[in-house]
Amino acid sequence: MSAGFRPMFLLATIWAAASLGLWILMISGTVSWDMPWSQLDWHVHELLFGFGNTVLCGFLLTAIPNWTGRTPISGAPLGGLIVAWALGRWAVTYDIGAGPVFLATQDLLFPLLFTLLAAREVFAASNRRNYVVIGLVAAFLLANGVFHIEAAREGAASFGYGVRAGLALILMMLSLIGGRIIPAFTRNWMNARSLSPAPKQFSTFDAATLVTSGATMAIWTVTPDQPVTGAALLMTAAMQLLRLSRWRMFAVRPEPMLMMLHVAYAFIPLGFLLVGLATFLPEIPITAGLHAWTAGAIGTMTLTVMTRASLGHSGLPLMSGWAERILLTSLPIAALLRIAATVLTDAPALLHLSAAFWILGFGLFAVRFAPIMFAPRAK
Repeated sequence: MSAGFRPMFLLATIWAAASLGLWILMISGTVSWDMPWSQLDWHVHELLFGFGNTVLCGFLLTAIPNWTGRTPISGAPLGGLIVAWALGRWAVTYDIGAGPVFLATQDLLFPLLFTLLAAREVFAASNRRNYVVIGLVAAFLLANGVFHIEAAREGAASFGYGVRAGLALILMMLSLIGGRIIPAFTRNWMNARSLSPAPKQFSTFDAATLVTSGATMAIWTVTPDQPVTGAALLMTAAMQLLRLSRWRMFAVRPEPMLMMLHVAYAFIPLGFLLVGLATFLPEIPITAGLHAWTAGAIGTMTLTVMTRASLGHSGLPLMSGWAERILLTSLPIAALLRIAATVLTDAPALLHLSAAFWILGFGLFAVRFAPIMFAPRAK
């Protein structure tokens, strides 16, 4: 495997399916497992930081050579990242009684290494446009560290500052990078078919939406329950939805890989809306909005981007066969079911059905793309 996306995307999808499957088995009482944290803390950490860092690593190691023109990271450095990833997942999943410092050291080694590698490549090429991306990735590493501190001190970090900050940073990365690729891919697809009007170019409104989203998420990270925070969340939801409406979502319905990028982004304003409403309406649990952001926006966006990137960088056509159609549509279904299971508090069947669709989507990716990842690039 000579390119970063090959092992990292494969590991990310396997872990996304396996970790959620293990969590469902644990909370249902089917299996018993000794973990250094509570089951909920582990579940939240591994699907936000464990899975999230793996996808970020694969994405950055694939995108940065395109941004900078430098040689992709491969060989021993890539092998070292894989070993560090495995050590981190083992350390936080099985309790050997080593203590919180050992846990933090093992878990943070992987994101620290790939952040340093990514920063070296971007700064060496003076690729100023993407300095902000490196900054967000470094901040995500710090949020992971805060999670470890909270888990060690309080024993419950599943909705602490670390998780809120990490989620805010991931959403800002999706807003920033999604705002680049979604209208660009849509514009290219429409131009190839002589369709118009094209998606709107990046404008002052897009910049204002990003700034507002960042400010709102910062306020939410610090004071999630205040009325002013709820008002800011609702305003940001409207701005994010209006931003999405400018990208010609329904024009790309015939192309699932493009359509799912739009659908994934739609979960961002939905999450802002639900989390904002939860501030004012106690009958709406905040976890409904959190799962719109996590299972919906993060899950669907990452799986769709991984699918496009794996095909494109393997020299294969960007065409959606039956496997791609199933795995891509599985994620928004899983997210909607998870939101419904949250709102309908006594609905374990919906929770398990949501998990099944999540595992189907990521598991099918691993089965479908494993042969491609180990094969040479198509000519």
